[in-house]
Amino acid sequence: MLDASGFKSIHIYEESHCEFLAPWTTLIAFKDVETRKRWYRSPAAVELDLSRRILPTKDGKTSLRYFDGATMKSYQMPSRAFEDNYCRQQEKPEECAEKARFGNVKKVSSSSAYSPVFERHFA
Repeated sequence: MLDASGFKSIHIYEESHCEFLAPWTTLIAFKDVETRKRWYRSPAAVELDLSRRILPTKDGKTSLRYFDGATMKSYQMPSRAFEDNYCRQQEKPEECAEKARFGNVKKVSSSSAYSPVFERHFA
């Protein structure tokens, strides 16, 4: 459905750092495929961007309590449960083939804007 609406890059992640009673699942969608590159930045690149763009508190500490480069890195890899659920579709996407999921294929392209399999194994 989001593919048909023009979204080119769709990601799902779980947030468990904010002290809620259970992890929250969030879906984020980008209409520009170039944004996908920013999603997969290294933790160091994220930290550098944060230091440049977010003002520190009066005592010099970061004003973000629950987000840093390492947290962003954890968002980049969806949980295995999302991968399994995605691969249970009636028309199984090509990246769900056993040989693709377990490393016997050198390159697999994602069949849609949303593919937790592609993100876990190839992105």
